[in-house]
Amino acid sequence: MDNIFWVISKIVWNLMAPETLLLFLLIFGVSLLWTRRNKSGRFIITATVAIVAMVSILPFSTWILHPLEDRFSIPKKLPDRVDGIIVLAGAENISVTAARGQPSLHSGGERLTTFVWLAHVYPSAILLFVGGSGSLIDQQHKSADTARKIFHQIGLDPERVQFESDSKNTAEGASKAYQLIQPKPDQNWILVTSAFHMPRSVGLFRKAGWHVIPYPVDFNTTKNSNLKFDLREIGRFSQGIREWIGILAYRAMGKTAVLFPGPRS
Repeated sequence: MDNIFWVISKIVWNLMAPETLLLFLLIFGVSLLWTRRNKSGRFIITATVAIVAMVSILPFSTWILHPLEDRFSIPKKLPDRVDGIIVLAGAENISVTAARGQPSLHSGGERLTTFVWLAHVYPSAILLFVGGSGSLIDQQHKSADTARKIFHQIGLDPERVQFESDSKNTAEGASKAYQLIQPKPDQNWILVTSAFHMPRSVGLFRKAGWHVIPYPVDFNTTKNSNLKFDLREIGRFSQGIREWIGILAYRAMGKTAVLFPGPRS
């Protein structure tokens, strides 16, 4: 059932993502220009361009991402005893790594660099990388393959790290990692992932039985919102929408205990 949900969610999101809908609108508008409804076509094209401009200039992505990124603060002081450190996959560019033979990262590389730094701070901690492949097409190449190469390049022996590389999403990752490690209730585990992804991740890991200390990285927002034209804002806006949908969906499915996991929830 979980696998069916994962496939359906991937297909639906690829079709309904904001950038996809805008492209469909633009194509539809252009196609109407050669029909009797060319006025409607011009209106749709104009409206689509206006929406793109608004999202690219106004801080819509900040409004969407800010509550997610502010939900958990960077710990001012970490405990003296840390039993393990978990980093979630997502920064690795699997397809480019496989094609070029050189490890490649998307945005979010701070996940791995912070993980390596914490591994040096806590040399006796168990190290765990969680995440396989979220691709519908390519399940052969895994995030762990790229992560191993990155760790080697920046000074962390990959042999120190345990890899959970079969999960397709964060919910599976939390559950499969728990089965792999079987952590004790009194253990302290630092959880490293992107700040916007932390609320959903904490909810899923808590539900799976982990006691985690959130360590958010890879922030997208600042305290001040500046108006500037940047087409990349569409991608960040889409990222935020997807994360909120994920939070709602996982709560509806009972995979998290509360709707919007926080420091004390």
